[in-house]
Amino acid sequence: MLLARFRPQRASGHRHLLTGSGVLVIGAGVQAVGGTLFSLIVAKWDVKADFGNASALFTSVLFVTYVAGLGLPVSLARYSADRSDDAHVLFSWAVIASLVSSVAASALYLGVVHPKAAQVLWGWNRVGGFLLFALVVTGSALSLIVDVRWMTMRRWNLVLLRIVLVGVAKVALLPLERASDHRALYLFLFLGGPVAVSGFIGVLLVNRTTGGRHRLGPWPATAHAAMRYSLVNYLSTLAYQAPYFALPVIVLVHVDAATNSSFYVAWGIVAIAFYVPSAIGQALLAEGGKEGAQVRTQVRLALVLAIGLMGLGTLATFVGRGVVVAAYGQGYHESARILPAMMLAGIPWAITSLYLTEARVLHRHATTVTITVVLTAAIIIPALVLVPGTGKGHGLDGASTSWLVGNVIAAVVATGATWLGRRRGGAFVSAEPDPVLPQPEIPAAAV
Repeated sequence: MLLARFRPQRASGHRHLLTGSGVLVIGAGVQAVGGTLFSLIVAKWDVKADFGNASALFTSVLFVTYVAGLGLPVSLARYSADRSDDAHVLFSWAVIASLVSSVAASALYLGVVHPKAAQVLWGWNRVGGFLLFALVVTGSALSLIVDVRWMTMRRWNLVLLRIVLVGVAKVALLPLERASDHRALYLFLFLGGPVAVSGFIGVLLVNRTTGGRHRLGPWPATAHAAMRYSLVNYLSTLAYQAPYFALPVIVLVHVDAATNSSFYVAWGIVAIAFYVPSAIGQALLAEGGKEGAQVRTQVRLALVLAIGLMGLGTLATFVGRGVVVAAYGQGYHESARILPAMMLAGIPWAITSLYLTEARVLHRHATTVTITVVLTAAIIIPALVLVPGTGKGHGLDGASTSWLVGNVIAAVVATGATWLGRRRGGAFVSAEPDPVLPQPEIPAAAV
């Protein structure tokens, strides 16, 4: 019955949302294939210790990029979604903000956290190592906002092209590593360098698509609203993504190395699958932020796509979990055992992710904060209780239970918060959101 509500003419009206979602899902598949191929080649060359340090540095880059984001990708999708002079000014300031925050966050991370893998940088050159790390973080941060700018221009082909080129470059550069005395450093550069370079090049070329130029003035009337929107969504993004960083660390601290390796095999599969609703949500954010967009109808269509895909993925893991043991060996039977439950969490996750996107598009800040805080607390708090220990219900069972139950709780809260928000708002995006009210008035409209 739900699918019947989308008549052919209505589906064609959402062509850009469907196209964008499809491109991002394909992009996720390309990234997965490229990353797997990279890892398989490196594993064949037996440089496990070097690859361990390189991947630790790359993981650090991902974390620092996440911290340095400042909510800019979300804000640009809403306030820099056209070819106006104001949009170019806001994007230019976003580039500057990304440069400053990336360098500052890199210094803070390396100085305070001081990961052991950083010795790869210091062993090469202490000053140069920091600059190299900061450059990779900066370029990665720029690639995120460039992608958003292309998405709002509906140039999904450029987003996919960037992803493909990055994946090809990672693998193509690998032969250079074997002739180097700094193998771990080179592997790190091959992992993170192509992404960073694509970000810098993207900033230089993006205006060929937008038809304007980088400019710092005049100051747009929407600038203060954009900054407030960035701040609110930055805090919500930190909470929104915290479980993905915290849960693996909780497991790592409380289980032995062999058990942890089983968790990461399952986690790697889950992380790729969970990107699908996020990708659809990113497309919804880019399209829903346009004036006159029928957000509620777009969300309904996005939910059908995301829940359907995650349901198929869950079914595949229940039926084919034996493939994990066949591929990785009997020592990874724990991975196959916890994988279906962790994948099942993808269905409530799709609901939470897309309702959160709706709240962001319609500037429902209270709903945004509520959903993200509940998501984090519902996963992290049970994990802190269930994962420690050695008895039944602890370790990997505790992690998978926390992941599934936490996502279910978050979906229930997201549904309730969205329902309350809809009673106070509408389904269309306003042309000029109120710059004073924390939740701009949305014109009432029938679905």
